[in-house]
Amino acid sequence: MAANIFPSLIGRSIRDENGREIGKIVSFIINSSGEVKEALVESKSEEMIKYPVGRLKATQEEVLLVTDIERRVEKLCESLPILLKKREILESLFKNKEIVPEIYEDLSSEIDKSIGEMKLEAQNLLSDIEQQIQHQENLIKMLHLARTFLEMEHGIGNVKDDVFRQSLLSILREIKYTSYRKMNLLKTKDKISSLILQTGIDITLSEKPVINVRITGQ
Repeated sequence: MAANIFPSLIGRSIRDENGREIGKIVSFIINSSGEVKEALVESKSEEMIKYPVGRLKATQEEVLLVTDIERRVEKLCESLPILLKKREILESLFKNKEIVPEIYEDLSSEIDKSIGEMKLEAQNLLSDIEQQIQHQENLIKMLHLARTFLEMEHGIGNVKDDVFRQSLLSILREIKYTSYRKMNLLKTKDKISSLILQTGIDITLSEKPVINVRITGQ
């Protein structure tokens, strides 16, 4: 993100990946060199929270706070294919004797080193994504347990109808958001798996089905 865009973001609302408002950007935090490092956000509860500027994604309509995993995936998907293409071109140049062996060895060594680092990052990403998927599954289970308690207590008359309806809608809404996050993580996992297979790494992590939830007015 270009440095000159930061002043224009002050005062704008910032939202999470589900479109829910997190708060408002009140300023940015700089280091001793004057470089912008973090966004200072006032939450809806008037608490001051800071976020790395690398997690901000600004459009004309809104400012989104992307997850650390999303940021890392975006960087990997931009950089790794370019490096692989450079490696392919370098190999072709060498085979056609268009560059001297010394240049080929130096450049191929540097590119292979960078590709190796990105392979490791891709593997780490898959592990982190798998943990996040499990976390979302645990949240969904917890929310269904909460709904079960609410339904039973309402059924025996311990929770009033209006309170029950509001509470149920809140739980169902959160189940929907959590399931959406899990679905996105599964898609991201497939994306990274496809990318990493280009580098010859075998992917053996398991995958579980997505839970779809629909909110109704009932």
